[in-house]
Amino acid sequence: MAAVAVAVAVAVAAVVMYFAAKVFLARQVMDSLHAQAAQAQVEFRPPGQVISFLGSPFGGTQDYYQVISDDGKPQLANGETTPLPVTADDLAVARGSSDETSRDVWFQGVHLQILTIHEEVPVRNSRLEEPLTLEIAQPLTTVDHTLALLKLLLFGVTAGGVALAAVMGWLIAKAAMRPVYRLRAAVDRVTETRDMRVKVPDEGNDELARLGAHFNRMLTALDQSLRMQRQLVADASHELRTPLTSLRTNVEVLQRSPDLPEGEREKLLRDLVSQVEQLTRLIQDLIDLARGDQTPEEEEEVRLDWVVAAAVERAATNWPSVQFDAQLVESVVVGQAGRLDRAVSNLLDNAGKWSRDGQVVEVSMEDHELVVRDHGPGIEPSDLPYVFDRFWRAPGARGMPGSGLGLAIVRQVADAHHATVTAELPPDGGTLMRLRFPATEAEQAVLSLL
Repeated sequence: MAAVAVAVAVAVAAVVMYFAAKVFLARQVMDSLHAQAAQAQVEFRPPGQVISFLGSPFGGTQDYYQVISDDGKPQLANGETTPLPVTADDLAVARGSSDETSRDVWFQGVHLQILTIHEEVPVRNSRLEEPLTLEIAQPLTTVDHTLALLKLLLFGVTAGGVALAAVMGWLIAKAAMRPVYRLRAAVDRVTETRDMRVKVPDEGNDELARLGAHFNRMLTALDQSLRMQRQLVADASHELRTPLTSLRTNVEVLQRSPDLPEGEREKLLRDLVSQVEQLTRLIQDLIDLARGDQTPEEEEEVRLDWVVAAAVERAATNWPSVQFDAQLVESVVVGQAGRLDRAVSNLLDNAGKWSRDGQVVEVSMEDHELVVRDHGPGIEPSDLPYVFDRFWRAPGARGMPGSGLGLAIVRQVADAHHATVTAELPPDGGTLMRLRFPATEAEQAVLSLL
């Protein structure tokens, strides 16, 4: 493409230069013919009115003259036998209908520029100037040779320019595509080795360097996602092992001892039901974590205070020995109602689990911020950074029901809704969970106007 572009540009320039030179040389020839006409001197020699003037024989390198009478008959110089052709335009000049005319012709193998002009010409051996019609011819051999040499030169320059453009274009394209080759090699290595830690050189500020930087960020995100997936599988395998082992043990006891006392049999069956429920909750939590923010539910404006009110009613049913005190103010957020409900329910269940009988869980909703405060034993300061990690359980909670995924789901939902969730330790004990959402676009617009 570079070669074609240069070829077109150079070809256009060459054509323009050629025709400009041709016009310039033709103008020079015409100026020379007019100058020769102005300097012409004629002498008539009787008998026969033979003309003698300063000129050269036809076919020479200098101008060749002849006089045309008004009847179109050429009058040659003394000793000349070759008349120039006389056209109707020349005859019109001889008869006074036109001042001058010019043309270029091939005559007897010679390329000529002929000027026919009617003007006052000095007559030798006389004091008078007579109005005569002169036909002056100048060979264009030198001009043709010059134009031929210029044509050859321009063709060579055009061909050389195209060849140089092709070579330079190939070198530049090769240098420009080198980062693309490196990117392709990195993609091939990732495809073959599944190693997301491969990095592409991204030095510079051009588009390819920025593409490399974006590719590196994509690889980093993929590597992090893959590591999280592997960690989730490992943690899930570990968490599933205990209830499955317990289930198998209880089932084997029932199978081997069909004549167990009624009381022990009922106890084993209750344990089996509890373990199945625990497995069901664990699997549901794993499904929610695996789905992430890829649920088909569409985002919409949600009355978060209504969601919290419904979750509080369910929590009060699930934890009848705990009191839930809700202070809710109207609050609208943009998000997925189902996932928001799951996050709020997990916060309330966590508070209910850590509250002793008769204690109060304080729930408040105001200005896009949900606060859940319990008065349980609280969290050790050293454990605070790990509260929202997957499968993390405090040492004191390992004997209690739960999978360690509830608060991890809360953080995932918060991240999907551009919200923040934090755990705090109030001075008077217990735990305070704070879930804060950003304002909607309409509310932000109103605030900007204020």
